[in-house]
Amino acid sequence: MPIYGLAYTDKQLFDLINVVLPAWLLLAVAPKWRHTKTVSAAAALLMSALYTALLVSFMVAPPDGEVLDFSDMFTLEGVGRALSKKTAVLPCWVHYAAFDLWVGRWMAADSVERGVPQLLLIPCLFLTLFAGPAGLLAYWLIRMPFNKAGKQKTS
Repeated sequence: MPIYGLAYTDKQLFDLINVVLPAWLLLAVAPKWRHTKTVSAAAALLMSALYTALLVSFMVAPPDGEVLDFSDMFTLEGVGRALSKKTAVLPCWVHYAAFDLWVGRWMAADSVERGVPQLLLIPCLFLTLFAGPAGLLAYWLIRMPFNKAGKQKTS
């Protein structure tokens, strides 16, 4: 039972992560639509709530023999130990889903504000969905020639 007091399995909660997919689709095909920001924020915040529930549940009622040792987060070996546990897979994936979507949401809003062409945004969103920071870096480089007013910078 990954969330204390709820009878959902890891598999059932993992399937819930798919709620982010419509938000990603809206960011790619309709970044200017008035509900895109709301839908993507709701999906990211739902994932954030799920992550928080998983983390708190682990701290309140840890699985047999498992202890969350925050000092492990300061060494490569410790992080490796923490991430090698099956109980870490779901919270980590939910963490990625929430944060990558929030970054994608920012990218889409910023592209509208700056006038970055949607055809340049879409590959960056795809990269962010599947490779997080690589997509953010790609977007950051692509957005550089565009001003906030939506006009391309002149040299």
